[in-house]
Amino acid sequence: MLDKYDPNNKDHVRIKEGIEVGNGLPTLRTGPQIIEALEKSGFEVLEYYDANRGVHEERQIPWYASLDGSFTLNGFRMTYIGRLCTHAMVSTLEFLRIAPTGSTKVSAMLNATAIDLCDGGREEIFTPSFFFVARKK
Repeated sequence: MLDKYDPNNKDHVRIKEGIEVGNGLPTLRTGPQIIEALEKSGFEVLEYYDANRGVHEERQIPWYASLDGSFTLNGFRMTYIGRLCTHAMVSTLEFLRIAPTGSTKVSAMLNATAIDLCDGGREEIFTPSFFFVARKK
């Protein structure tokens, strides 16, 4: 989680928890919390940063752009309409017993997680690329 994350903001908490559930992650921590945990564990932190910093600057493509979708051949499947079509197809395949039971639930969870990831990236409260270099003291 990034510095803009506010644990008192219900929307931020919803996004964070959606990312954790959808990606099977333990509780996400902020950069300072990660650095503190590394130091308490006996590591010397040499360098750390968000590898996606500046992602919203001009000429940058945000890391979540492929999840956000666009009305192109490649991007349509990730648009709201594309996700509805995919979800409907998965539901139909499950109903016809071509796809296993539970496929529709998985599809819904993955779609919700993609939305949470995009929201987290757009609001600059989540990064998938917190980078650090540490060595054992």
